[in-house]
Amino acid sequence: MLSEVHQRLRLATRGDHERLERRADLLARVATLEGRRAVVRRFWRLHVDVEAAVGPWLERLDGLDFPARRRTPRLAQDLAALGLAASREPPRPPKARCVGEALGLFYVLEGSTLGGRAIRRALEAGGSDMQGLSFLDPYGERAGERWRSFLAVLDDTLPTADASEAAVRGAMAGFRHAELRICEGEAA
Repeated sequence: MLSEVHQRLRLATRGDHERLERRADLLARVATLEGRRAVVRRFWRLHVDVEAAVGPWLERLDGLDFPARRRTPRLAQDLAALGLAASREPPRPPKARCVGEALGLFYVLEGSTLGGRAIRRALEAGGSDMQGLSFLDPYGERAGERWRSFLAVLDDTLPTADASEAAVRGAMAGFRHAELRICEGEAA
């Protein structure tokens, strides 16, 4: 059963989520080495940006374990595995003006771990190697547990409609930023 906060986030961002999945078309993009490199570079930039935006709000949030959820270290390893270096470009973080907005932004990244698992399974079923794509499944068999613990933090931290509205604003901004970073320079 979905909590009220989770339900509000899902309903408010459904269209943004579907558009991002359609435009990103990750299965097709990672089929070639150059496509894979481009995808990992773009996800690196997305995570650098969002982690910079939400870190000050989420670093010490009870129950979240934000440092262990950061994917930039894993993405840096994936870049190296593909023969690339992590960009030193400064972050272009979306705005997070409160913990609710920060949790909404982070909802986009944490939710992508579930989609990443599905992408990994599809690639493996098709015989693709996973070189440079460890970021897709950062929690492995603990993905469901980590997702549920994130949702529990949402519920505990955002108990009111006003607080969850901030999370909706953050999630909508997160999907816009993800689309910008992942699909940047491509026709809508």
